[in-house]
Amino acid sequence: MVDQSEPATVAEERDLRTAKYTTYLAEVRTALAGKLSARERRRLEQQLALLEQARFVRVKGVVHHYLEAGPRSGQPLVLVHGWDCSAYWWHHIVGPLARAGYRVLAYDLKGHGFSDSDPARNYTVAGFSDDLRAFAEALDLPPQHVAAFSLGAFVALHYAAHNPGQVRSLTFFNFSLIPYSRAASAVVPGLLDTVFNRVLRPIERRGLWWIPYLYALAVLTRNTAPVSDVKLATLSLRCCDPEAVRVSARELARREVLEAVAEQMRRVEQPTLLVAGAGDPIMRPQGGRALMQLAPNGQFLQVPRCGHLILFELPEQVAQILQLFLRGVKG
Repeated sequence: MVDQSEPATVAEERDLRTAKYTTYLAEVRTALAGKLSARERRRLEQQLALLEQARFVRVKGVVHHYLEAGPRSGQPLVLVHGWDCSAYWWHHIVGPLARAGYRVLAYDLKGHGFSDSDPARNYTVAGFSDDLRAFAEALDLPPQHVAAFSLGAFVALHYAAHNPGQVRSLTFFNFSLIPYSRAASAVVPGLLDTVFNRVLRPIERRGLWWIPYLYALAVLTRNTAPVSDVKLATLSLRCCDPEAVRVSARELARREVLEAVAEQMRRVEQPTLLVAGAGDPIMRPQGGRALMQLAPNGQFLQVPRCGHLILFELPEQVAQILQLFLRGVKG
């Protein structure tokens, strides 16, 4: 079998740019060429700066978008975003960790952000975990620190449990043991498909970004975020493959996936930190504490007045927590 994961030169990366990336890049450049308020111009200039940092690599036949910062000689820190999110959810965290000397890589899961969709629709935890291994191999990374949010934590844990020699440490944000429920498994995937694919996504396409924001404020968060961050977050609604939402929602409702979390955590010997929002209605902190009690080398931290979207609610604290934890990881 031919390995389809390979690093790309600058010219090759330009050729690998995905259609949704080039389309959005053109939209931003066109908008900046027109008349804008000072605030909107600053916001779009910030987005353009992020867009111009884009890099691309083919992983298991699917082109993946990623951001990279920091010295190439630094210890690699791979950031894995959550369900229906993108690498941009980490944009406040990349700079501080890069300045601390880490080689920081934030990538889009396939079907998310500016990564291409998977023709095979393998949007499972195991599928994403295999992609993470291939991503690290394509970039020839030594063992990595891995930080992950929400769905990304399922992926990172699976990766660490099955590739122990490739992981130096794990940091989870908004992650928890979730008990299997037959009733929830029957109802929740369809409900999420309706809310995200049939309600919020069409609303975002019409530019009504404030409606998803009000939904997040009412249901998922305990802190407000700047408008620039809200619009960056809701961009992921536009970019995510609707099938990724459906498959991943069904995946996280499966008994086998939920019950595997405890067994995988018992196998991970690397230093592990789980950071929970005290007001997280999705990944409840008591479940996070219980999960870390299974970890051979685990720590638990609960952040007061924080909901599920910690990366946008409290980004400065996230960066500080990561730096302090990684500083204490030996080897």
